[in-house]
Amino acid sequence: METNSIFIILISSLFHSFWNILTQTSNNSQCFSALKGIWIIFIATVYFSFNGFPFTIGYELFIWALISGILHGFYILSLSRAYSTEDISYVYPIARSAPVFVPLFAWFFLGEKITILIGLAILMIISAIYILHFDKNLINGLINMYRAIRHNDMRWTFITLFLVVSYSLVDKKAMDEYMFYFPETPFGNGITFFFLEAVIGFTICNVYVFNKFSREEIINNWSLDWGKCFLAALATTFSYGLICIVLQFEKLSAIVSLRQVSVLMVVYWGCWKLNEPFGRKRVLAGLLVILGVILISVDERGI
Repeated sequence: METNSIFIILISSLFHSFWNILTQTSNNSQCFSALKGIWIIFIATVYFSFNGFPFTIGYELFIWALISGILHGFYILSLSRAYSTEDISYVYPIARSAPVFVPLFAWFFLGEKITILIGLAILMIISAIYILHFDKNLINGLINMYRAIRHNDMRWTFITLFLVVSYSLVDKKAMDEYMFYFPETPFGNGITFFFLEAVIGFTICNVYVFNKFSREEIINNWSLDWGKCFLAALATTFSYGLICIVLQFEKLSAIVSLRQVSVLMVVYWGCWKLNEPFGRKRVLAGLLVILGVILISVDERGI
């Protein structure tokens, strides 16, 4: 992977961590996400006002944006439902397990070649995430996951995982099409596609939130968090907008794996805020992620 691509993905991960932290510290995460979505729709309106609505991209790319938006919208709703039925210690590691499955589906649907170096990098990064989020060790974590698969209430968690894998494949296919038709504007391609799918996805989310919560509750939460929502909207735009740019040049499996660095960032932020010791577990996870990044960076032609 090109050094520039790695740098962009790491910057994207930083923004991803930032908006997740803002969401986690909000008064009501669902109302927060709804207002964040309205801010993103507003930013998209400003963007299209200055750059023009992309009528020229063609029917096919609009269809990809529609599919992606629907998948992203239901992903947010499914994740919220999963958190309401099960403990986060089960839900989060499973929902972040996309790098385990994306390479297989990317090989099958997109024809991506998974090299030995990329395979090792994915294994290291995923191991780091599981070490961080399971209390005892990796083996016990995998045993817990097996038990979770057999638990009926965990179905929303696995639906969430399915949606993550699905929108990743759709977005990669869409950005490949964008690059084929508009190879001279990769930056504009990525930002435009992000805004198209985000408007659809957050419209779905807002319809759900406005039907679930009372007007008074929504207004009260928005009055408390409107500034943080705006910052989260900017961070989300940079986070996934940058990923849409990189998707035009790099393998999906490597991108999805490298993005998991954001989980490490959030965990270390929690250590700093709560004055918790880093400990051997967190140090090991950090080293595994660093090794994974190095392997991805040196993989160019495959071995």
